[in-house]
Amino acid sequence: MDKAFKGMAVFTSVIMFLLMIAGTLVTDTDSGMGCGSDWPLCNGKFIPEYTVATMIEYTHRLITGFAGIVVIIFSIWAWRRYRGIREVKGLAILGISFIIVESIIGAAAVLWPQSAEVLAMHFGFSLLAFTGVVLLSVFVVQKDKSHLLVKSAVSKRFKWFSWIVVAYAYLDIYSGAYLRHVKASLACTDFPGCYPGNFLPLSGLPGIHYLHRMAAVVLFCLVLGLFIYSFRHLHGNRPDLYYASLIAFILTLLQGVSGVLVVLTRLNIFATLSHSALITLLFAVLFYLALQTRKKPE
Repeated sequence: MDKAFKGMAVFTSVIMFLLMIAGTLVTDTDSGMGCGSDWPLCNGKFIPEYTVATMIEYTHRLITGFAGIVVIIFSIWAWRRYRGIREVKGLAILGISFIIVESIIGAAAVLWPQSAEVLAMHFGFSLLAFTGVVLLSVFVVQKDKSHLLVKSAVSKRFKWFSWIVVAYAYLDIYSGAYLRHVKASLACTDFPGCYPGNFLPLSGLPGIHYLHRMAAVVLFCLVLGLFIYSFRHLHGNRPDLYYASLIAFILTLLQGVSGVLVVLTRLNIFATLSHSALITLLFAVLFYLALQTRKKPE
């Protein structure tokens, strides 16, 4: 039973990650209306005729429906298995609630035109659903090893700083999703400047684009601060926080590189998908780190 349960945890996380990638593919290929304005049917059919945009959008819908069922089953299973553990209850609610919300917003985006702000929220809610599922899966996998990971408590300042980084990262991610939906991804075509003759734009789509770049630089500095503190003070007695901060730092570096490639390759699909995948993983790692700061030795 333990192997089956842990296998379910890993499987659910993988499905949610594929859902995030599928959603990004829909946005990056402008396939959001690949099924027309019909929902849950696709162009008025249960099995639509083949076009690239239709298949991308239809596949995304199928993955969303399947992921929703899997997440609900896994979350209820975990809730019943670990009754009385608030962390499990909270993560289960997080995963179920936000996959339902993002599905509703996704359907609404098909049936009625939505603003860029609302469409960006769709990615944000998907991210929260993914994070809830992944952290619940991590809890299941490392439940029997917690005494090896949590050997001491951390300071209140580090706790607060960790949660501030999580909140800031979420806002930065939202700004990136908003940038895509207002078609500002190539409002700046150069790096590190915006475009020849205008290094630092202050208005319009170039201003939105460059503001996101600056926000990403600030996020890098915040994650670097987490890593430096963890390396100096938590290397031996809190390996969970140390390795989480190390992974977060590496992901932030890769995220920056992928962001530059998105611009220099003019929205190459592999660059844009990598950019989305890395920020998805980074947010989950940062949330894990912040959640772990609340734990004390048993």
